Amino acid sequence: MLPMIMHFKIRQAGRRGIGFYFPIILVWILAGALLIALFPFILLASLVTCLRGPGFTLLLVYPIFFSILWHLGGLRIETKNAENEVLIDFP
Repeated sequence: MLPMIMHFKIRQAGRRGIGFYFPIILVWILAGALLIALFPFILLASLVTCLRGPGFTLLLVYPIFFSILWHLGGLRIETKNAENEVLIDFP
């Protein structure tokens, strides 16, 4: 399922840090509108380059994109160095 919120947290060594939740559904709405607007151009480009180019690969852009978005749920990224600690979580 598409994640609807993203938890973002930054913490410095020896300090409490700051964390907030971002409603990522707003990004999905904008991305969906952009994908709908670009679909005729991608379809035309794939038909023009079907015989000698990446025509079929261009048609796979949409299913691959939605598959990646669908599997973002549960992704947790943690990075840490000597000074900072960053957490990005898609609950």
